[in-house]
Amino acid sequence: MSNPYQPDPYGGYGQQPQQPYGAPQYGAPQYQHPQHPQQQPQPGYGYPQQPQPYVPPGPVVIQANSAATASVVLGFIGILTSCFYGGFIGLVGLGVGIAGLNRSNRTGVGRNAAVGGIVLNVLAVLTSIGFLVFYLSVPTT
Repeated sequence: MSNPYQPDPYGGYGQQPQQPYGAPQYGAPQYQHPQHPQQQPQPGYGYPQQPQPYVPPGPVVIQANSAATASVVLGFIGILTSCFYGGFIGLVGLGVGIAGLNRSNRTGVGRNAAVGGIVLNVLAVLTSIGFLVFYLSVPTT
C-alpha cells in the first residue's frame, strides 16, 4: 500500500505527473488569457466613449394626401351638379387635383387619387360645357 500523505510519483487519478523543467507536456495545453494593455487616453481626445445603446425609430406615420382626396370629392359633386354649377366646382377641383398631384410627387402618397380627381373634374367641366351648348342651341319659341 502507498502512503496517503505522500504524493503519487506516477501521477495518480486526476493529477498530472510531475515533469522536470523544460520537458514536453502531453495532453491538453493549459490556456492562458491574453494580456491586453489598458487603454490610455490619448492627449487631447479625452477618455474613450462608451457606445450608445440602439434606440429603434418610432412608428412611421404616412399622412394622407388631403388635396387628392378633396379633388375626388369635388369631382363627384361636380358631375352630380353639372347642369347647375358643376363647371365652377370642376374648375376648383381641377386646381386642387393638380396641387394634390404635385404633393404626391414630393411625398409619394395619393398619386392615384389625384389623377382620378383630375379626370373626374375634367369630366364635370366637359359635361357642364355640353349642357351649356345644348341649352343655348335649342331654339325657344
